Amino acid sequence: MGLQEIVVMMHDGEYGRAIASLEFQVRDQTKPAAERVECCGWLAECNMRLEDHQEAGNWYLEAARIILSLQADPKTRAKQALPLCEKALEAYEKGGDSADVLVAARVKQYLTGLLR
Repeated sequence: MGLQEIVVMMHDGEYGRAIASLEFQVRDQTKPAAERVECCGWLAECNMRLEDHQEAGNWYLEAARIILSLQADPKTRAKQALPLCEKALEAYEKGGDSADVLVAARVKQYLTGLLR
């Protein structure tokens, strides 16, 4: 299933079906990293719509992990991953547990340090 079809499902409120399809896309290691990161963002959005803030935060952090695993300049990776980490932190603060808030805060601190 293509990303356009998944987006249509989301717009139709079929978040459960969209999540299943997006998870398949993220696990597909043959997909470009940018596409997998985009799918993580859509997964986070679906979970936010379902008010599962914990899972949304997990997907934002997964997107950051994908970016950080790329073969690029550390500052470039940090610059791209930091906004995702901030979104994860926001999601966890809305409905995650304190351990997840702490992890996201530490990753944010690390990324901020790389940008100095």
